[in-house]
Amino acid sequence: MVVARMRILSVGIVVGAFFIMAGAASGEMVVRVGQGGVGVWPGEGDARCGMDGRSFHAVEGNCYYPVDFQRSPDHVEIARWDDGVMSTAWLIVEEVEREIQEIDFPDESYVHLSSEDLQLHYQQQAHIKPLLRRRGGEPRFTLPLGAPASPLPAGNYFGVPRVFNGEPKNAHTGTDYAIPTGTPVNAVADGEVLFSGEQFFAGKCVYLYHGNGLISMVFHLNETSVADGADVERGSKIAEVGSSGRSTGPHLHLGLRWHGARIDPAALLEDPSGLPKVEEH
Repeated sequence: MVVARMRILSVGIVVGAFFIMAGAASGEMVVRVGQGGVGVWPGEGDARCGMDGRSFHAVEGNCYYPVDFQRSPDHVEIARWDDGVMSTAWLIVEEVEREIQEIDFPDESYVHLSSEDLQLHYQQQAHIKPLLRRRGGEPRFTLPLGAPASPLPAGNYFGVPRVFNGEPKNAHTGTDYAIPTGTPVNAVADGEVLFSGEQFFAGKCVYLYHGNGLISMVFHLNETSVADGADVERGSKIAEVGSSGRSTGPHLHLGLRWHGARIDPAALLEDPSGLPKVEEH
């Protein structure tokens, strides 16, 4: 697991004038969701949901609205269709206080990349990025998702800005779980293997598509157990925990993207009844 020092990044919760301007009028339907979170509009039946100009399936009658962890504070109109009748509400994106993760990384080649390694990274990203734009299809999952490992300890570092050897780097897009090498890694839901292989930073990794815009990814593996294009079932073994790629010790990195938004895995691994709900303001 990555060894890191932590300190508070002074971003704070947005208050005051912004919410006065962005807040909904009395009597309107509203849900407030922190960056990296998911809001829910509870319901029943075969509903459709809408956000950011896209429509998508409900999951067991509930509409879920994921918010990218770096989305700017804003108020966003969302929609729900029941039997063709549309209702709308406001989703208020709230800024979340994050901590900075300062990492002393022993291998400088992963901090200051050679031209060859940088070219390799760009080539790998050119292959992965189109896969991450996968959309459509009915959901092949229910919530909560299945645990990627058992037992699953508390996770850390979702969304935190990172500093490697004193140099700012990209924020961490997943959650890290301190799990020993060789522990089985399981599919969080039924799905299709988009990619199973190795990347410069992620090490050995697996990307799964679960329908309805949901993608899960596990990084820094010791080995993978599935091939590209394979169909997997929830709870089936797809890999083993390791410490490959840019990693300082054994751990499991789990990332989730839903309709393109990078979200905190805890939002979908825990009981969805705890998610912020659309309610009358």
